[in-house]
Amino acid sequence: MSSSDWGLSLIFAQGQPLANAVKLWRACEDAGLAMVGVADSPNLLRELYVSTTVCALNIHTARIITYVTNPVTRHPSVAAAAFMSLNEVAPGRIAMGIGSGDSALWSIGKKGARVQLMREYVTAVKALLRGEHATWDGYRFKGEWSAFEPFDLPVYVACSGPKILRMAAEVADGAIVTMGFAPEDVAYVRSIAAEGLAASGRAERHFEIWWNAHVVFDESYEQAAARSLGWSPYWLTMGSLDGKGIPDELKERFKQLNADAHDLNAVYRAKDRNRVVLERAKALGVYDWMMHHSPRLFGTPADVAKRLNEMGALDMKRWIFFATSRGAWAGSPEEERLDLIHKLGREVTPLLR
Repeated sequence: MSSSDWGLSLIFAQGQPLANAVKLWRACEDAGLAMVGVADSPNLLRELYVSTTVCALNIHTARIITYVTNPVTRHPSVAAAAFMSLNEVAPGRIAMGIGSGDSALWSIGKKGARVQLMREYVTAVKALLRGEHATWDGYRFKGEWSAFEPFDLPVYVACSGPKILRMAAEVADGAIVTMGFAPEDVAYVRSIAAEGLAASGRAERHFEIWWNAHVVFDESYEQAAARSLGWSPYWLTMGSLDGKGIPDELKERFKQLNADAHDLNAVYRAKDRNRVVLERAKALGVYDWMMHHSPRLFGTPADVAKRLNEMGALDMKRWIFFATSRGAWAGSPEEERLDLIHKLGREVTPLLR
């Protein structure tokens, strides 16, 4: 195997003017990353489909994924028309990443979508773009766009529990998984996906699993691990805690860990949020459990590449990373992000096998 077998991707929330985001997207493509993610949180960020269009007009080889939209804030016809138009701008490079809804919903007082609604939405959007009829909210209709070339939109569902993962394996093209990275977690994810594929009569080759984590660069493994858990704890208490492998005696502690997960100031505006959560995990006695299940992508590019190769041996070669700040970084946030892109594309990727 070689680095060409890998897919490494980055997501940057476009919370600043789009001209700044363009620099980052271009840097990702120049660094050889497989895919870039464009976030969807209308109350916090630049609008998803405008941003994705700007991205598509400014990069020319990397795939582009919405990371992630939801089935609540946009009618399926709106999403389908947007992806139809985006596919005309960047043919074959556009994918829909969709989840039940995080800050896009709770920041405006809405609740996340249930699994059945997710299934119906994914099915409807894909059907419309294939030129077929869709049914939504009791009404049957089809797209009436002129000069429309039907296509199969790749859809990837953000999954943090077994029910949504099984649904994704039944109706979508892949999953973006945050369900732990220990060997037992990986085996569990694959068993649930296999159940969904069997139920839908599809083969494993028709379903891609992308692993969702933080990559944290620093001067050493220890320095990086001192400021991040390496993955987000919020998904553990999103929806139900069931089916996530959390010991019963720790469930209440995880609720406390994530007690302010829907506080905009605490999550998005506080300085050094990752370190705050890490210290809270230690105080609550859940740190060791979290680290056991963490991807532990910490340290120098060589450290990160070594760890990725260990997981690559388990056939975990598709990754979508969040960018994690260093906190004590001397330069600007933009310089820090460009440095992360450079390290991931230019220093980590050549070490992958």
